[in-house]
Amino acid sequence: MRKTILALLIASTLSACALTPPVVDTKTELPSAWRSDSVSDISIGRNWWAQFDDPALDNLISAAEAHNQNLVIAAARIDEARAALGITSADQLPRLDLGGKAGRGMSPLLGSPSDSYLLGATASWELDFWGRIKNTNDAARADLLASEYNRDAVALALYANVAQTYFNLRALDQQLVIAVDTLKTRQESFQLRKRRFEGGVTSELDMRQAEVELAAAQASVPGIEQSIAKVASSLSILIGQNPREMIESGVARGKTLKQISLPVNVPLGLPSELLTRRPDIQASEQSLKAAGARIAAARAAYYPTISLTGLLGTESASISDLFSGPARTWSFLGNLAAPLFDNGRTAANVDGATARQKQAVANYRLSIQQAFAETQNALIARSSSAKIVAAQQLQLDSLSRQLKLATLRYDNGFSGYLEVLDAQRSLFQAQLNLAAAQRDQLNATVDLYKAMGGGWKAKG
Repeated sequence: MRKTILALLIASTLSACALTPPVVDTKTELPSAWRSDSVSDISIGRNWWAQFDDPALDNLISAAEAHNQNLVIAAARIDEARAALGITSADQLPRLDLGGKAGRGMSPLLGSPSDSYLLGATASWELDFWGRIKNTNDAARADLLASEYNRDAVALALYANVAQTYFNLRALDQQLVIAVDTLKTRQESFQLRKRRFEGGVTSELDMRQAEVELAAAQASVPGIEQSIAKVASSLSILIGQNPREMIESGVARGKTLKQISLPVNVPLGLPSELLTRRPDIQASEQSLKAAGARIAAARAAYYPTISLTGLLGTESASISDLFSGPARTWSFLGNLAAPLFDNGRTAANVDGATARQKQAVANYRLSIQQAFAETQNALIARSSSAKIVAAQQLQLDSLSRQLKLATLRYDNGFSGYLEVLDAQRSLFQAQLNLAAAQRDQLNATVDLYKAMGGGWKAKG
């Protein structure tokens, strides 16, 4: 009875002293903008790039998912974290070792040599009264989750980079078509001015002005081709193409820039809580949990370590009697090791863990601040880019009409050829600007998908 009462007293005392991770305040005031009363009506679509409806883009992102080396590194970090969790989980269970020993020696009491044989299984187990092992295991589990969220964040950034690089490539392709068409038109114009000069209809000045514009168009083509090669190489690296594929096959194209579908407008009432689903924020939250658990584990070093060791086996002076009934042997041992003086090592470990938790709190709050800043910028950029495309299209239409009128005036002798050249230059630049504006609008949409943690879609 006395043993039972003593055991209960010890158990209740130790349980009362068990350590738990410290609670920290991570609340962040969310803006009222984007709030919604029906948060459940919004979910994040993982394959957000499908909204652009370009099979070539789908294939590029699939290739990046399978072959990009940054994703391989992130996946390996998950495996590493999973292995670390396996190690800490194993510490929560008893360890069982099998051992044997054989020896021969002389004893003064017996006066003759004797043999000794021992075969047994030893079990050892640390009693985790203070939660050191549990908190270490919790920290490892949080690290694993953080590594998985980090992998998702790497993947999201990669897919956005692939999409934006592809759109840059298609914009350059469109600009190359514009430049080649312009070059063809100016070649025809130069030949016409040359024939008219040789026929005495116009002056040499008109011919030379047309020649200057022809040379400018000729110079623009190789510059765009060089830019295309650079962007295509960057895209090849993102999708994990080997050098041979990069040189021989290049990057497959799909729809033209004008044909690529622009996703529908952002639905009204997007909730602020949607941003907390971003993988980088989730990773920061798990890192914060791991830091708190490590503080509790470090504090446990202030208290005694209690472990149990047991042996069950057989021992005999001869091998033939080793497995007989009388040869059985057992032992049970309890160990207690209490810290006395460690020159401040334990306190320093606790202080270090506390400092790392402060860093984790700051990183968590910073990730939320950055998420809202990125989303706000992406919303503004998407709205602005749509207005710019509309304005550029209006300018292009007006310049096309202006060129027709200028050409008509020149052909009828009401103006000089310089007026036609000015209209040609302005139209060429407006065509290039419109392609760039359309690219920027697509890229702004990608930035918004990325900022929102992968996209959105209405449930049901």
